[in-house]
Amino acid sequence: MTQVHYPAGDLAFDRSWISDAALQVVGTLQQAGFDGYLVGGCVRDLLLHRRPKDFDITTDASPAQVRELFRYARIIGRRFKIVHVRFGREVIEVATYRAKPGGAKARKSRIGRADGGAGVKPLAASGRVVDDNVFGTIEQDAARRDFTINALYYDPNRELVMDFLGGVKDARKNTLRMVGDPRERFTEDPVRMLRALRFRAKLGLVLGNGLEPAIADCLALLEEVPAARLFDEMLKMFHHGHAFKSWNELRAHHLVEKLFPMTAAVIDEAGDQAAKALIEVALKNTDQRVGEGKPVIPAFLFAVLLWRPFRQALARHPQPGTPLNDAVWMAGDAVFARQSLRVAVPRRVSGAVVEIWEMQFWLEQRRPRTVPRLLESRRFRAAYDFLMLRRRVGEVDEELAHWWTDIQEVDSEQQRRLTEGLRVDKAPPRRRRNGRRAGNLSSGASA
Repeated sequence: MTQVHYPAGDLAFDRSWISDAALQVVGTLQQAGFDGYLVGGCVRDLLLHRRPKDFDITTDASPAQVRELFRYARIIGRRFKIVHVRFGREVIEVATYRAKPGGAKARKSRIGRADGGAGVKPLAASGRVVDDNVFGTIEQDAARRDFTINALYYDPNRELVMDFLGGVKDARKNTLRMVGDPRERFTEDPVRMLRALRFRAKLGLVLGNGLEPAIADCLALLEEVPAARLFDEMLKMFHHGHAFKSWNELRAHHLVEKLFPMTAAVIDEAGDQAAKALIEVALKNTDQRVGEGKPVIPAFLFAVLLWRPFRQALARHPQPGTPLNDAVWMAGDAVFARQSLRVAVPRRVSGAVVEIWEMQFWLEQRRPRTVPRLLESRRFRAAYDFLMLRRRVGEVDEELAHWWTDIQEVDSEQQRRLTEGLRVDKAPPRRRRNGRRAGNLSSGASA
């Protein structure tokens, strides 16, 4: 492995984009006699002339040695132990050089294994990495990284970038190239497929060295990834300003079927164009909000992705006449029970999603006695935004959408008049043959 040094000035690095906290961590490590380099995504972004959002640092110091150097530091992680060094609200991640598990002999002279070598198997029978705490040299660390453009090490004190695998040349060619054989690396960690598509969507890179056919061959490996881990990966794909492009990449490479099988069935097997349009409009809207610095929440994302499967589950409910709120929660629980087999959604998120779904029916019904409560609900804004998206794809009447927009923009007296007007304008609730009024499952589910 040949190490090539590039002066950071020749690469047009903008040093003002580097966090002062990150520079301080590097300086402290080096003053203590350890290596300390910026690595990974922050170096890649500087090379591509993008402002980094996070800063990772790598060192030859063990996690315990790093923790001793900083007052506010703690070791986290099981599969991959790292140190979080806190500077106010900013957190800098510091990781020790890693060697490839089961590969070349790890460096033992200073730190060895994080677990003391106590019989932990680094690889599952399938070849997936389950223990990544084998410490090594900087060369070994570069070789175990996923992509060449993420295997760059920057010393801000010497103003040098160290490149072991041709990452600088790949960046100049706008190419994403896997370190090593893609199929082998996907077997070690199938999430790398998602990372490849995320970088393609985010950075507009060309997939090199056989990445695309390797993804096609390795799709089934995603079923081995813990469902809880995939939730975090989805947020990385959809909450950082490239949601729409990421969705198109997942669709083009048939990963939606693996991650959101119910949604894929609605769009591809049933050919529901309105469902497809709703997701696309929502993801474009998410990108716009991120670009404007506005908040985005996981509940809204999953409310959109699973809206059609939820409506199908609600329509299949076996007991007509069930109170609407009970039916909504039963259907919601059923949808998330199935979805969490692939991408596990935390209860705090799934509960918020079902609240957004439930409010769609109450917003459509506009009952005078429920309007004040809806306006005061903590989920109102998200439910209203969801209603507006549904209007854009023709699911919701324009008059209804305008009414809910208007009532938020007037004072309390005008709100009262608009609400009272519903009593005059609205016809009496339609009765079914069994005598039940609107508000039960049979009427609410068709709203």
